[in-house]
Amino acid sequence: MLNTYNPVFNRAYEEIIRKLDLCGIIPLIKIEDSKNALPLAGALLGADITVAEITFRSACAAEVIKTLTSRCPNLIVGAGTVISLKQVQDAFNSGAKYIVTPAFNPDVVDRCIELGIPVFPGCSNVTDIDQAYSRGLRVVKFFPSELLGGIEMMKALSGPYPFMKFIPTGGINFSNLGTYLSFNKVLCCAGTFIATEENLCAGRFAEITRTAHAAVDEVLSLKLDHVALNLDSAAAEDVLKGFSRLAGKNYDPAESSVFGVEAVRNSNRNSAGHIVYSSPNLERCVYYLRNRGFCVDEPSSVKDNNRLSEIFLIAKFGNFEIKIIKR
Repeated sequence: MLNTYNPVFNRAYEEIIRKLDLCGIIPLIKIEDSKNALPLAGALLGADITVAEITFRSACAAEVIKTLTSRCPNLIVGAGTVISLKQVQDAFNSGAKYIVTPAFNPDVVDRCIELGIPVFPGCSNVTDIDQAYSRGLRVVKFFPSELLGGIEMMKALSGPYPFMKFIPTGGINFSNLGTYLSFNKVLCCAGTFIATEENLCAGRFAEITRTAHAAVDEVLSLKLDHVALNLDSAAAEDVLKGFSRLAGKNYDPAESSVFGVEAVRNSNRNSAGHIVYSSPNLERCVYYLRNRGFCVDEPSSVKDNNRLSEIFLIAKFGNFEIKIIKR
């Protein structure tokens, strides 16, 4: 009989799933020289990325994990490419917060559950997923994603397993990251493109930070939606007439927004207006913006089906409020 329940495991499992969901992207990292561990952490944290998966594809993987977990408390460090019971124990002893395997190895997965360390086994077919599901796991690594059909294959696998979520790995890069994250069965994505082996070996940590920043931008996918101006009725009409002419259309008094500008008549908010951005995932926005020092005006937040659909930041830019809506 499978041991599918361990109180310690389940608490840690749910917590790490929540954190990975918020991060959206996991850098997969192969480090050949342990001296690069702390500069790497600085490069990732400098771009607000708070997770790193150190793969057991080098002799110093366990040492690097131990260094990062002991010296960088704000970094969630996982162990990747774990294929043996010894590597499970090494990862656990080094303080890894979770373990990822390239394939479904029952012995490795069961040992992780016994130790109480979250595990995301590599799955590529329904047999693998069924083994994970029978052990109470609800998130698996999908590898190699692009070669297996990407989102279309995950959609097919989601049919018989609608409660399973995926961490696609293999072929993930800037060209497809946003597309993968748009699929609601994807928990987050993982890829080597953020901290490449080449940049690590060459000590190009500024380049890693630049790439990590760009990856976060892609995860958030913040886009300007429109600008709203708080005006009295006469000024609102004047603004809307002007922008209607600019857009080459007749002014319609029933419209409140023209050409990307909204006129809010007699607003009770104490500001000049608000600049509105959109993003596909506001929970991730809140997570990353807090890392950047911004706070959300909680009382004004709006939810739809228990997910954020509208938020205001507390900070104002030139007496304009910043509003973010779900796209």
